[in-house]
Amino acid sequence: MTVGNSGRLVTEREKIKRRRRDRQILVFGVLSIILIATAGYAALVYQGRVPSPVNVAFVTPSPDALDLAITLPCPPASGEDAYPMPANEIAFRTLNGTGETGLARGFLEDLKGRGFVGVQATNWNQRYEGLARIQFGKEGLRQAYTIANQFPEAELVYDNRDSAIVDVILGDKAVNAELRPLYAPELNPELELTAPGQCLPIDLIAPVPGPARLPDNPLAVEPSPSPSPEPEG
Repeated sequence: MTVGNSGRLVTEREKIKRRRRDRQILVFGVLSIILIATAGYAALVYQGRVPSPVNVAFVTPSPDALDLAITLPCPPASGEDAYPMPANEIAFRTLNGTGETGLARGFLEDLKGRGFVGVQATNWNQRYEGLARIQFGKEGLRQAYTIANQFPEAELVYDNRDSAIVDVILGDKAVNAELRPLYAPELNPELELTAPGQCLPIDLIAPVPGPARLPDNPLAVEPSPSPSPEPEG
């Protein structure tokens, strides 16, 4: 215990508090100086008076660039087209993207058992690691979203085919997978179709190349023949 300038006895605790307070004042003072200097330097860089220490340009992606990154077309959004299509109005084929024999045939029969119109089970010319790749053209947008709902996981791919037939490409994850149960809430016919990710209207999406050949669509409406003109009397 010591005697202060005012004649009061100064305890050891008070001396510790005073030293701590002095250190805090010093630290806060140094930090304030650094912050003020940093803010001033940043202002000079912003005004172009001094060169920036960072040479990388800050680039904001253009809306067009963002659009190009989106490859998923949105489902129809108006009227009855916004809802799942009746299964008996959807023609599809299954393609096996694995080395598992009978995979395409098995899923073809499963989907036919739910009312979908299966036209072919065949092999795909590539290997696919996912569960189901639903590939379709502009005429098959609603059909593709409807059949994609049958799977717990599906990738939707828009191509330039001129047909409403939907391709269901089965991958490695499909080997031990099954269709969604019929009681799954996702299969509620009164539930609007939804995109599994960020999407754009189909007219704003560039389609990928489609298959060179497709089977005939048994649901295609044949144009009615024009009546022959009657000979003049």
